[in-house]
Amino acid sequence: MMTFRYAEHYRAVHLTNEIGGYIIGGIASYMNEMYAGHEADTGFIHIYDPQALPDLRAELYPGDRDIAAVRQDELHRVGELSFDMAVLHFYGLSEVLDPTILRGRRLIYVVHSVPTVEPFNAATPFGENMEVKFRFEQCCSYASAIVCISEAERIKLAALYPGWAAKIAVIPNGMKFRQPDVCLPPFRSERRIFGFLGRMDYRKGLLECVKAFRRVDGELRIASGREDPQHLSEILLYRETAELTGKVRFLGWCQGERKQSFLNSLDALIIPSLYEPFGYVVLEAMDAGIPVICSCRGGIAEIIGDYRFQFDPYVEGSMENAIRDFQEADEETWVRELSGLQQRKSLFSASRMHDAYRALFSGLAD
Repeated sequence: MMTFRYAEHYRAVHLTNEIGGYIIGGIASYMNEMYAGHEADTGFIHIYDPQALPDLRAELYPGDRDIAAVRQDELHRVGELSFDMAVLHFYGLSEVLDPTILRGRRLIYVVHSVPTVEPFNAATPFGENMEVKFRFEQCCSYASAIVCISEAERIKLAALYPGWAAKIAVIPNGMKFRQPDVCLPPFRSERRIFGFLGRMDYRKGLLECVKAFRRVDGELRIASGREDPQHLSEILLYRETAELTGKVRFLGWCQGERKQSFLNSLDALIIPSLYEPFGYVVLEAMDAGIPVICSCRGGIAEIIGDYRFQFDPYVEGSMENAIRDFQEADEETWVRELSGLQQRKSLFSASRMHDAYRALFSGLAD
């Protein structure tokens, strides 16, 4: 176990497999916001796979205090640490539910995504992923409180497991916006440069987005990794077959300053997700002052409200119609829609998120 100015005791500790530069899925942005605004009574325990990460680098963590790094094959070390309650962020870490580790201490389970297949099928919501279903149910059943990051996720979880509805709370994710006030880019009469930013995952809707550009006058720039090589191959094959290599460009994964540069190069960011539990990428675009054209599925709808440039990815032609509507909008419409979206940033501030978690901690401690 490696520690960074780790205290003798904490009121609450976050148990996570993602933090700082240690990114696996989609919760690193959330964890970094939680760390940035944490108080001295809150610690962070990074549980990592030593085969995937044989050498940890201190500079990849978001700070130099209140952090412990524990190997996944040495989880008993978590039980040696002193804390009142634990906040678990991934069902894949369900081994921490061992009574010798938690030792009767309360658990809050944050459901960053109900791990159902997409499209959702109520008859077989987890598909053939029985191990995922088992671990997820373990975490939910054990938890004293379950946090969903959007109302859409709460509704889904409560419909699947009505018996847990009473212990579900909704705490939307938050961000410390660099520009909390309305921030609009200059109006451009021609809007042809669009982007996609996200993991290589079929649920992100990238293939559907590429297909839409057969009928869109514009260029699509893709900032994504290789998390799913098979899905990437499918997209590349389609791009070549549809003769879209001149319109659809892959730029690789973007982080930090490179991500900001990527966003600044766009007329709009397209978020074509088939379903999104929350949608941090929407907040990132809002923070950068970049317009979005986005799916209305899942938590995204709660972020954008009645924003005009949205579409249903399951409706044929809906995406390209939204893109054209954005391209053809006059300045008055453009300013009205983007100003309205920017004004919603206050609903998703980091301080609001932190206050909600502190209230939850206090309620469980009483």
